[in-house]
Amino acid sequence: MGIKEQNLHYPLVIDVSTPFIQVGIACDKNWHKLESKHSNALDGIFQTVSKLLTELKLKFHELDSVFFCSGPGSTLGLRLTLAFIKTLNWEFDQRLKLFSYNALDLANCMITNPPSHIQAPFRMGWRVIRTGTNNNPIGEKEILESEIALKRFPQSLHIQDQANSSANIPKDKIIDYRLEKIKGLEDLLLVSTQVKELEIYNPKPPEFKKWEPKIKFLNP
Repeated sequence: MGIKEQNLHYPLVIDVSTPFIQVGIACDKNWHKLESKHSNALDGIFQTVSKLLTELKLKFHELDSVFFCSGPGSTLGLRLTLAFIKTLNWEFDQRLKLFSYNALDLANCMITNPPSHIQAPFRMGWRVIRTGTNNNPIGEKEILESEIALKRFPQSLHIQDQANSSANIPKDKIIDYRLEKIKGLEDLLLVSTQVKELEIYNPKPPEFKKWEPKIKFLNP
């Protein structure tokens, strides 16, 4: 569905997939305004959104939609984001349009010549790998153990993790993940899905069957 068909005038965007909170009001190909803050999500989301609306002289009731990053990122930050949106939507009598996107897909929009693979940390010891296929803005996702992911896809670019460290990844391989680098609603609508339920990106890592020796004397 195109931008005009969605009829979005003041869409709020909330993204806590990186070590800082980013919020903005998007327009067709740009932004009315963006705000960011290095803060914990518990206090920072409400404060940053409030500052954004104050500077734009907007009221909460003038918002018509919310785009939110579902992950990967800090589970706590993502859940607090959903709690904020749920409260906001309750105040709006459930009339807000809700759109969810994956940080890896939006990161792909920020790069002039996107690579075949983009990675992000996912839980302890695991990484999510996005594979670009047929110029589809929403790429395929795979979860691998960190060591395997880094060895198998050495040319990947990476989203910075919440701990400000990226497993010895060179700085030139880390994406400068800033909302100002995308073309507002034009990019957001390409990678987002309208949703009714608020959920974070939380697929299960693959399960490996424990090896059991067939030779009896090797059994513990």
